[in-house]
Amino acid sequence: MDRLPLYYTFGNHMHWVDMQWLWGYYVLPDSIRDMLHFCRETGAKGNVNFDGIGYEKLAAENPEALAELRDAVQNGVIEPVGCSYGQPYGLFHGGESNLRQRIYGARTVRRLLGVWPKTFWEEEFDFFPQLPQMLKGCGFEYASLFFQWTWHTPEVPKEDVPVIWWEGQDGSRLLCATRNKLNLHQWPEDMEATFADLAANPPESGDGPTALILQWLELMPSPDWMCRSEVLLPKMRELLADPRFEIQMATLGEYLSISQPNIPKRTYTLDDVWHGMSLGKNGDYAIHRSHSSERSLLSVESLQAILGLFGRPYDNWDVYPTWELEESWRNLLAAQHHDNHECEGLCGHVAEPQYDAIDKLLLGGERGIDHLATLVEKQGVVAYNPFGWETAVTINGPEGFAVAKLPPFGYTVVPHADFQVQEHRWKSDGDLLTYSRDGFEVRVNLAGEMEIAIRNRSGAERILNLPLVKWRSGEQDLDSAIIYRKHLDDVFLMAGPEGDVGYWLSVPEHMDALDITVSFEPMDERVPNPGLNDAAKTVWRVPTGAKLITDHPYAISEVQPNAEWLRKYPEGDWMTSPQWFEKVTNPFISQSFVDLVDPSGSGLLILHNGSQQWFYRDGEIQNVISMTDPWDEDNIRTDARAKYRVLLHESLSNSKRWQLGRELFGLTWCTNDRAISRVSDGKAGGIPDIFSALFCDAPNVIPTAFYRETEDFSGKYLDDYAGKGMGYPFIVRLVEFDGIETEATLTVAGTVAKAYKTNHLGQILEEITSTLRVKMRPYEIATVYLDIVEGRKQTRDLDAKREIWATVHRVVEEVTEGKF
Repeated sequence: MDRLPLYYTFGNHMHWVDMQWLWGYYVLPDSIRDMLHFCRETGAKGNVNFDGIGYEKLAAENPEALAELRDAVQNGVIEPVGCSYGQPYGLFHGGESNLRQRIYGARTVRRLLGVWPKTFWEEEFDFFPQLPQMLKGCGFEYASLFFQWTWHTPEVPKEDVPVIWWEGQDGSRLLCATRNKLNLHQWPEDMEATFADLAANPPESGDGPTALILQWLELMPSPDWMCRSEVLLPKMRELLADPRFEIQMATLGEYLSISQPNIPKRTYTLDDVWHGMSLGKNGDYAIHRSHSSERSLLSVESLQAILGLFGRPYDNWDVYPTWELEESWRNLLAAQHHDNHECEGLCGHVAEPQYDAIDKLLLGGERGIDHLATLVEKQGVVAYNPFGWETAVTINGPEGFAVAKLPPFGYTVVPHADFQVQEHRWKSDGDLLTYSRDGFEVRVNLAGEMEIAIRNRSGAERILNLPLVKWRSGEQDLDSAIIYRKHLDDVFLMAGPEGDVGYWLSVPEHMDALDITVSFEPMDERVPNPGLNDAAKTVWRVPTGAKLITDHPYAISEVQPNAEWLRKYPEGDWMTSPQWFEKVTNPFISQSFVDLVDPSGSGLLILHNGSQQWFYRDGEIQNVISMTDPWDEDNIRTDARAKYRVLLHESLSNSKRWQLGRELFGLTWCTNDRAISRVSDGKAGGIPDIFSALFCDAPNVIPTAFYRETEDFSGKYLDDYAGKGMGYPFIVRLVEFDGIETEATLTVAGTVAKAYKTNHLGQILEEITSTLRVKMRPYEIATVYLDIVEGRKQTRDLDAKREIWATVHRVVEEVTEGKF
């Protein structure tokens, strides 16, 4: 009988974040050496999955171990896979953060291991529909979607074939090893069960790729850890000695590169997968900090890019504070690591200084608004727009408030005369609260089911409920149906069993919408029970027949949640106690909004500040705002603050939905709060009162980032680097959200000497003509490099000032000789 051919490869997952923090400096070096020992003993080839910052720490702390790994990579024994900088749960973080994770990670791997990564495979859940496009744009060709169960319980569709084409939302494809019955976790017990099933039910040989045994390992040869080569080797030797199988060794990239051409295609949606995480834990604190820091970084780097267009004097020493901003990104990408979120109670506190460092480094960027205010001549408030589209904003200042329209990636000066005193528009009549302005009306009835009626200026009206908070504590089902106290300065309500829930209701002056802030602060005896099902959730009624449209990294989709998944938790100590399961029904994810759209296309858009876990149940949607996670043991935060903005619409494009989601909280950091007191003193001038650095004429194509990098660092090891000769190239990210093939025209405030469309690493795909027309595929994420003449670094002739420094130290002699 012929031996059945099978391939085998493994991934060794380890990281500097958490593991080295808690176990010590030996973690990554010993993991490398135990992995190479496993390879020598079995003849295996495998894959290393470290965080990018871990490779950097190895270079500094144990260059000998890094050299051993580099040799294994160069000799084809080990292949680096995954290669993000900070191993995030990418689904939970912003689109630009996800791109920088892949860009920074790929550059780190090339710099330290000598190869550009080609294969995506992460041990922890990292999936969203736009990920194949992002990876392909960073040079990846291959992937795997087998994620191991650890603290979380991820699910992706199981396949009967070993290889598929994984297709993203835009049509980008990666050759991908599937999740199937030959996937192995790191335990010998799992190996034994899988090998027994393999012997009883061998895969059929056909005209497709040879089957692959794909195993995750977390090698750390410590008695305080359970995955070590010494534990795994006996079972591997049994497999290699089995006369029924012919085991061939390969790295994952090698295996996929020899796969045969008849490969089926799969396009997975968010309805097909389950992240298996305790999303909503601790009031989503980690997620909120991540998104806040990303908004800050995008704001500061676009502002600093614009300031460089005005020439000297610069806000900083250089034309652009590259290191400060890129170090802030590195801190953010590391803080987004899955263990800082998943193991928040164990190691999340170490991420706090990383977020704090971002805030402190960005103070240098925050100076930019001060610098801008000194350059304009007109007296008033300088308001800066960090977004790539025109937006309106309410500016609150000492004189009152003003509503201003701000140009894309630009600023405007709002004269003091435009400010007016805030008018109190809320009226109270018993349980009925009413707000009215220019045909827009909000009515809040606190009696009965506490309904809210919103009527827009065209007369359309929608009835919704005040989003009740429901949770379970002990044997009690609790909610915020009882109003304890109300105030009419805006509207403040205390509700719940004994005032555990607070509501603030207000209407922004620049938009016909209702803002609702929900504060959840239960007493100890009313803290939610552990698990997702008993978590504190805001509850919203869903109109019959309404579609649910939500956003995820750099994309928007309709979701149809209709599945039941498992989530597991420890009974006590996370490492040693038994685990229990709960069934989670109809979950779905939203980064910044849920749009309830009726068949006519009109709808109710619910924007939120980052409470991403939602459920669809019995004609309502529920948003987790606070959850007790047993994985965090006693390290829990029971309070939470969720913010919503609700508005009616006749119809909205996906691009407009995405813009509104970003506008909700994106302007407040380095614009209004700082700009209010920054009034020009008239000392400088020569720049306009209204300025836009860049404008895109296609409404479905959104410029999502505008920044610069340095060619000497970012262009290393790249052929056809677009920024060559530019010094500090300008980079624009464009995203098409509406699924429309488009030719977008960019208008730039300055002379563009060269322009290129590139991949995300900066390699030239095509030169863009002087008209700056960029062809965009449906759902494409595009990167454009620009050489803007006015933004080139202007050097000073410091040699002409040499006399200031050359002999100043001789002043002592001159004083002694009486010459001074």
